[in-house]
Amino acid sequence: MRIYLANILEYDPINSFHLHGNFFEYFPTGTRLEPADFTDTISQMQGQRGILEVRFPHKGMFMFHAHKTEFAELGWMGFFEVA
Repeated sequence: MRIYLANILEYDPINSFHLHGNFFEYFPTGTRLEPADFTDTISQMQGQRGILEVRFPHKGMFMFHAHKTEFAELGWMGFFEVA
């Protein structure tokens, strides 16, 4: 699965994305053919964007959320359901 992620928050300079139970390849700004990272958490400054590519080898629910407590408490979280 490919995820296009952008930090468009105006008043918070840093945001993050964390995926539970899996890793992803991260392509900052989407300008390279090779990923810069293989990780489960990335941070982005204001206006930054990138592409995440993830493969789910197992079925189940995989939670994702911001790694900033204030955002997670406001509901910045969700699940990928892999069937």
